[in-house]
Amino acid sequence: MFWRVILTALLIALLGFIFSNSLRTGEQSSAQSGGMVELVQKIAKQIAPNSFVATATGEDYDTLHALVRTIAHFLEFCALGAVMVWCFYSYTLKKRHGFIAWIGTCITACLDEFLQTFTQGRGAELADIAVDCMGGAAGCIFAVLVIVLIVKTGERYGKS
Repeated sequence: MFWRVILTALLIALLGFIFSNSLRTGEQSSAQSGGMVELVQKIAKQIAPNSFVATATGEDYDTLHALVRTIAHFLEFCALGAVMVWCFYSYTLKKRHGFIAWIGTCITACLDEFLQTFTQGRGAELADIAVDCMGGAAGCIFAVLVIVLIVKTGERYGKS
């Protein structure tokens, strides 16, 4: 029961985070990801000061900015996929929870992009939906593997 409450709350929080990002104007979204690019560059300057990431300006900076945005899309939906699998699994032990969670992340990706069409300076991108669905798939696969590992470990030690 404890995990159901925690995972459900976390799932709702992630959905809120994703949709709240969609409600940011194009200018706000760009500023937010620009801040992340600056952080990435600051870290890169410490690790590899002459790298593409640390020295990117002009068109290279724009490429880096696009890459950071794409990675952010992938990671937020990866987290959503994993949490969705674990949340569904906490309610039912049916083996379809991984596939259903992935469908849920893809539906969320479509809704997320649709919502952006109503936000100033934003629009829907099919490429973002594809990246989001791939991130969701990666998160779902990871979560299922964790569940299998925990179940198999429990069986091995007689705790199933």
